[in-house]
Amino acid sequence: MRSRGRSTLAALVTSVVLVTAISSCAPVEPVEPVEPVTTYSARDCVDLLGVVTYDYDPVPSPSALAEQSRLVVTGMVDRVQEGRVEIVPGNENAPVGSTMVLVLRDPEAVLGDFSEGSDGFVYVELPAPPALQDADAYQDGPCTGASVVAYLTPASDGAPVEGVDIAIEDPQAGRPAGQALYIPAGPQALILQYDDEAVVWPLTGEKREGSLADTLPDGTLIAP
Repeated sequence: MRSRGRSTLAALVTSVVLVTAISSCAPVEPVEPVEPVTTYSARDCVDLLGVVTYDYDPVPSPSALAEQSRLVVTGMVDRVQEGRVEIVPGNENAPVGSTMVLVLRDPEAVLGDFSEGSDGFVYVELPAPPALQDADAYQDGPCTGASVVAYLTPASDGAPVEGVDIAIEDPQAGRPAGQALYIPAGPQALILQYDDEAVVWPLTGEKREGSLADTLPDGTLIAP
C-alpha cells in the first residue's frame, strides 16, 4: 500500500542575549520572544497526505484497530521530513519512489512501549506526494502543530523480499541513527485535529465531529 513519490519545519529558537552590566545596577532589557510562524491546519495536512488510494478492509472500532497495532500514541506534529528512497533491486534505470516521515513530539504511549533509547520523538513513515519531490519543500512545515493519534506498526527494514519488486536504498535513513521507524497500522490509523477543527483521517479523507480522545482504543469514534 505504498505510493511512489516524496514528504521540516525548522525549529524556532529564541536567543537569549546576556548583557554584561557596566555597573552592578545597570538594567538588562528583557528579550522579546520570537513569534511562532503560522502553522498549518488539519485541512492542509489532509491535502498533503490524502494523495494515495488505498484498497483495504476497514476495521469497525478503535479497539479493533489497536489489536493490529504494536504502538498507539498521542502527540503533536513537530515537522515533516524526507524519508527513505525506494529502489528496484538490480535495475538502476527503474523509476524510484520515496517516503516522508511525520515526526511527532511530546508523544505519550497509550498502548505499547517506546523503543529503548528513544529520543523523545516518534517517526512515522508515509508515502511522499509529488509536491515534496524537492527537499526544500519540507521547509514549509506541512501539518505542523496538528494534534495526532497514531496506531503504529514497525516499518519494513527495507531488505528485498521475494515476490516484491521494491526495496529500500538506505534502510536507516529518514530518522536519527538508532531511532525506530513506524508506519500506520492501516489507512484509518492516523487521526489528527488542529485547534477546534473536526477530527480528520488524512489517509482516507474522512472527517467527523468529535474529539481525538474518542478515537483512542477505548473510544467509539472511527471513520471508514
